[in-house]
Amino acid sequence: MPELRAALHREPSLLGRMARVLLDLHFPPSLHQDLCEAVGLELELAETDALAPSTRQPRDRRMRELVLTAYEYQCAFCGYDGMIGAVPVGLEAAHVRWWAFDGPDDIDNGLCLCSLHHKLFDKGILGIGDGHRILVSQRFVGRSAAARAHVTALADRPILGPQNGIPPVAATHRSWHTSQVFQGSPRSVA
Repeated sequence: MPELRAALHREPSLLGRMARVLLDLHFPPSLHQDLCEAVGLELELAETDALAPSTRQPRDRRMRELVLTAYEYQCAFCGYDGMIGAVPVGLEAAHVRWWAFDGPDDIDNGLCLCSLHHKLFDKGILGIGDGHRILVSQRFVGRSAAARAHVTALADRPILGPQNGIPPVAATHRSWHTSQVFQGSPRSVA
């Protein structure tokens, strides 16, 4: 550890670069900012491709477009489909099994989610149960009408999509998310 302390003292930006590598290798991008804020860290822009394990294929840049198209540019949980002109806004391609944990860039490992539901999915508040129904964790607390409408009311609703002929989320990826990310027990339907 003395060598690391000395290196950090000589080159303060090293901490940010190290954090970027750890975040990129172990967490989905939707959680990076929250994790940094939790520990009071501002990241330096750093490329990590050279430091990533060489056995891993680079991310497929086409996955976002393929997933959004498969779900017809609407959130699989709430149906949100906002656009500015012809450009979707607030819609993201979410990995069910995180890429950092060997989740492939395949349509059957992706969901089109709005920004809110993507964040809650990656935090383990939302999940996918049997029959491709939405799970909502009992750990979520939201007393407002908006929280009830946008989160708790999703419990046990069917996922919207994908289009006919496109495979839904694979059981192996759903199972991984449920065991590794989803928090606590799912809410029962009122």
